[in-house]
Amino acid sequence: MPYDPEGTLERVQNGTIRAGISLNPPWTDFTSGEAVGLEPQLLNKFAEQLNARIEWTVDSESDLFRALKHRQLDVVIGGLTSSTPWSKQAALSRPYLTIGNDEHVIAVPQGENRWLLEFDRFLQSQRREAERYYEGEQP
Repeated sequence: MPYDPEGTLERVQNGTIRAGISLNPPWTDFTSGEAVGLEPQLLNKFAEQLNARIEWTVDSESDLFRALKHRQLDVVIGGLTSSTPWSKQAALSRPYLTIGNDEHVIAVPQGENRWLLEFDRFLQSQRREAERYYEGEQP
């Protein structure tokens, strides 16, 4: 089984997922005190499976990735693609949705391999739902 040096998966189960969100509709948005969009929907569903609540931090990508690197966040969402320039500062999930040449991913702290594996398994199980959601967002 992959190892989490910081014990992220164990800590968030029945606890709190510290999630960073940069605004990038339709992937992510924050309105009326709530995170909305495809990726918050996915993260909420994952948190439910882990019996966890989500503590949201809304900020710029640069500040969120700095916090992720320093283990102040467990995940960063914001419509990221596999070509993100932040890939050297984070571990990226496998693509959960491909639109044209853009492979959409979610970022977690480097080295938290068990956390990443669980997230990947979940995201891959949600591929069809993500496609349906995205298609419904089209004008």
